[in-house]
Amino acid sequence: MTSLMAVIVVTFSLILILFSIYNFMINNSLTTQVWGYLLLAPLPLAIGLAPNTEKMKLYKQHNDWDDETREIDNENIDPIAFGFDIPIL
Repeated sequence: MTSLMAVIVVTFSLILILFSIYNFMINNSLTTQVWGYLLLAPLPLAIGLAPNTEKMKLYKQHNDWDDETREIDNENIDPIAFGFDIPIL
């Protein structure tokens, strides 16, 4: 399925480039339509060849965090004692 999608996407991008060249040859000038086709040519490649997000979800690891396992000590700590610099602003 992926190789078929890649072939379709490349073909569509080439068709857009050929439309651009054809319009350039007919009009003998760079029109907005010619530039539009040229600027749209990479878009199908980007969409079609992007990685599949469903496959990426399989590789992600879901970690369950237990927030209750460790207590946080909320006493005031001197930042200089821990090596932090005092901002001069």
